[in-house]
Amino acid sequence: MKIDTLQSRYIMQKRERAVYRQWLFVFLGWILCYPSHSSALELDVLIDRIQERYDYTHALTADFVQVATLTSIDRQQRSAGRVYIEKPHYIRWEYIQPDSQTILYDGKILRIYTPKQRQVLQSTIEEEDRGNVALLFLAGVGKLHETFIISPLSSQDAKVMSLRLLPRSSQASFMELHILVNLESYFVEQLSIYDTIGNLSEVRLDSLKVHPELPPQTFELILPPNTEVLTPTDFTGRR
Repeated sequence: MKIDTLQSRYIMQKRERAVYRQWLFVFLGWILCYPSHSSALELDVLIDRIQERYDYTHALTADFVQVATLTSIDRQQRSAGRVYIEKPHYIRWEYIQPDSQTILYDGKILRIYTPKQRQVLQSTIEEEDRGNVALLFLAGVGKLHETFIISPLSSQDAKVMSLRLLPRSSQASFMELHILVNLESYFVEQLSIYDTIGNLSEVRLDSLKVHPELPPQTFELILPPNTEVLTPTDFTGRR
């Protein structure tokens, strides 16, 4: 009877250990598959550090390479140039290849100048709409937490972190934004912008430099005579 009792107890303990291991594996799997509270805190810390980096950076310049995928016509366009950014909200996006083009934003007016066509497309961006333009957060416009819903994406490189940013505003000019952040400098090194009709624009920033300030003429747009200036009313007919 004692032997039978010991055997029964041994079998029961073995089964309990097996069940315990199964629940342990399930529990570990749940932890690995779902973000924990600590990982959420780490994400918040990362976002705060990115925000601080751009809050305390007055001006910066970088070379860029942009690859635009036009889904509707199944074609890619590659371009390159240089970008100039200065707070509070100045951006000059200077295309050099394949054709010259300047995109200039001064805090209120957005102008796109194409020398080849001798045309400027000009529109006003109201203050409440600034956060709806994907690149403006690089110039310190808006707060990341307030403007976007942010979640991490997988990354193969331990030196960078990939984040997915969904605009909180339904009026945004893009569907989502992916950024690649350098974990040493907390600067954004790459952006992938998905627009509302399915096109993708990927921008890589290189040779990034921080400046105390940039020359005032950096954000001036000198137009040759007979340059045509077009506004949204020229297309809609509204005044």
